[in-house]
Amino acid sequence: MKAYLRIYGLTVLILLLIVGAINWLIDPLWYHGGNQATHINPPWNERIAKTNLFLNHSREYDCILLGTSRSTLFDTTKLQQNRCFNYSFSGGKLEEFVNYAQYLKDKDIEPQKLYLEVELDAFDRRRNPRTYPAVTDPSPWYRTYFFSADAFSLSLRTLTEDYSFARLYDQTFRGILSDDIPTYEPEFSKQEKLKSCDPERIRFYQQLKQIFPNTQFVGFIAPVSAWFVYNNSYLPNILECQLAGIYQVAALFDQMYDFAVPSVVTTRTDNTYDGNHYYPKIYRQVASVLEGRPGDFGVNIKQLALPDYQALYQRQIKAFLTQVGEEQRWRGEA
Repeated sequence: MKAYLRIYGLTVLILLLIVGAINWLIDPLWYHGGNQATHINPPWNERIAKTNLFLNHSREYDCILLGTSRSTLFDTTKLQQNRCFNYSFSGGKLEEFVNYAQYLKDKDIEPQKLYLEVELDAFDRRRNPRTYPAVTDPSPWYRTYFFSADAFSLSLRTLTEDYSFARLYDQTFRGILSDDIPTYEPEFSKQEKLKSCDPERIRFYQQLKQIFPNTQFVGFIAPVSAWFVYNNSYLPNILECQLAGIYQVAALFDQMYDFAVPSVVTTRTDNTYDGNHYYPKIYRQVASVLEGRPGDFGVNIKQLALPDYQALYQRQIKAFLTQVGEEQRWRGEA
């Protein structure tokens, strides 16, 4: 019996060591340096992975970028005025960003500058508002990598390339594109007539400012295709209300730019794989504009009056619809 227990215990120990070694090598949740085998990191649980990565290097940064999966393709090394950590993650919501800001504040981290992706539909009323729990420290690496079947599954799937993501991360955790990204084929979709706008959501931006009162805030609306803008925002009274909300955010922030206004960039189909995520080369242009370098992409919202900002969108949407032969959609006539 004792011999059996020794063999059983030794077998369990060996299996744990094998699992731990594979997890440590692939490091799917970025407890140390990411995938050391193939150097390609799928976007598994970015919230945990980015928190781990940031905690390991927090003192190296004086700047944070918070955003959605769109901004994960933003190479923040192109922001030359600061050393900025890209804390963006898939499905990120404004309420979550408030929690992550509070988490950093609780760790005595207050960035010199905070770049915040503001979604064009940030003021949409949520039919079922979600309450996000407070952010907590990830579990210790040894607990996750020795005793988590989920972590081991992620390691095996990474090692065998058992994933299908259009966006990935390289060995430095910069967002990159997959070799087999899809071709964007835009289309007009049926618009959601039940959308409504909630100006009171400005309170979340105010909370961010309260958490970091000494931080310079730079807001930006990430580029999305003109088709996306039309399908999601061009509804009676909705676009005007959304833009009015964004204009309030601009008044709160030190700088505010809009890259979603239909333009030469966002009416093309060869620089995005789905109309919602633009290639890193486009974000190099975004970085340049955000740091004040000359460029013809994006709109400086703080330089416009609200009626001019709203009228600009109307003009550009009309010009886009004319360009693609869909004039009948103007003013919702389709």
